[in-house]
Amino acid sequence: MPQSRFHHLRFLQPILILLLIGIAAISLTFSIQSFQTVEKTIRSSSFKAFNNSIEASYDIVDTALNESIKRYLRGIVTTSAKFITQIQTSSFLTQEQKNTLIQDYINSNKIGDTGYPYILNSKGQLVYHPIFQGRNVSEYRHIQEQIDNNDHFVEYLWTNPGEEKPRRKLAYSIYVEELDFVISASAYKNELLHFIDKTILKDKLNKYQYGKTGYVYVIDLVGELILHPSYEGENIRSLIGENADGLLKKIQQSAHSYSLQMNLVNGSPETIFHSANVEDYSYQITMDNNTYQKDVLYIYYPYLDWAIVSGISRDELHRPTNTLLYSLLALVLSLATIIVILLLLLNHRHKKLVNVLNRDYLTGLFNRRAFHDMTSKLINDTQHPTGFKPYSIILLDIDFFKRINDTYGHIVGDKIIAIVGKAISQYPSILGSSQISGN
Repeated sequence: MPQSRFHHLRFLQPILILLLIGIAAISLTFSIQSFQTVEKTIRSSSFKAFNNSIEASYDIVDTALNESIKRYLRGIVTTSAKFITQIQTSSFLTQEQKNTLIQDYINSNKIGDTGYPYILNSKGQLVYHPIFQGRNVSEYRHIQEQIDNNDHFVEYLWTNPGEEKPRRKLAYSIYVEELDFVISASAYKNELLHFIDKTILKDKLNKYQYGKTGYVYVIDLVGELILHPSYEGENIRSLIGENADGLLKKIQQSAHSYSLQMNLVNGSPETIFHSANVEDYSYQITMDNNTYQKDVLYIYYPYLDWAIVSGISRDELHRPTNTLLYSLLALVLSLATIIVILLLLLNHRHKKLVNVLNRDYLTGLFNRRAFHDMTSKLINDTQHPTGFKPYSIILLDIDFFKRINDTYGHIVGDKIIAIVGKAISQYPSILGSSQISGN
């Protein structure tokens, strides 16, 4: 019976070990797959948020410029509307005089370098215009919008006579119903850049900084920091050294390749714009004897020849995924520690059980099967001439043991057997001692 139990336990240990290893392998595989999926999602989300911050900054710059120009054009149109209404409603002027005064006013007013006011009616005909007076322009999208709205600010592409590429133009208009006049003022966007308020713009951009080490700044094509939290007016080379050359080269390439497209509606320009793309750049920077990897996103703003740039430390950008990786490593380490501890405990219990099965319960000496195993191994080893070691087998018996049992009882007899077994086990020179025969 003990031998059968021993065999069961001997096969149980490797099964349990394989089971634990299998569970660990499955858990580790699942954890790695989950980590890869989550890491990809987190990296994508982090980069998307970083990318959105630069796109939002682009919109802020563009909106700030548009709002400044809109206020300026609204002032011109409002003043022009009052002046033209007074002329048209005057009873002291002939119609010819009115036309002459209004046309002179249109011709003499410049907005920016090449901008001008103009007046059209509800049918899209240019009533007063510096060049195209009398022409019907109702097929143009921005003209249609001006006709359909009493108070309107529109942005569109336009090519002046003699120019090869269209430029972005802004126009503000109001409708004077009693005159059936749409009084407008238009100008090219890049001719009114001086209206932008850098202080307000910088405050808005500061709200879109990404992370603790990231911030948004604006540079021109030669590297001058137009807007910067701390180094405004300096050259970017004073901040990042020779790394600025690579960044400026990419920005200049973006500026060179950028071109405005003009789509047509019935042969006329439509207000569809192709904005610049977000580009990336990376460089190393050393500060306080520490080297950092810096990731940069930038977008070219063609109407000012600026680049809106946002940079952040790569460590911070990847911090969420690094935290996830450290968590996974901690999980794997914890799992491995638990498995090792379980294996050690299992091995210890196994050895204790084997030791119990190999010993006589009364004397504590090895039983017959264990003694045979030890002596068989010893005999096999002595069959090699070079490794022979002499040994002796001593057979012990307790004289007149039956009389002891008969006279004093089996309890006393068992105690004597235990005393003899304890005495034998005290000699370390005895490799193995066993109770072979019955009592």
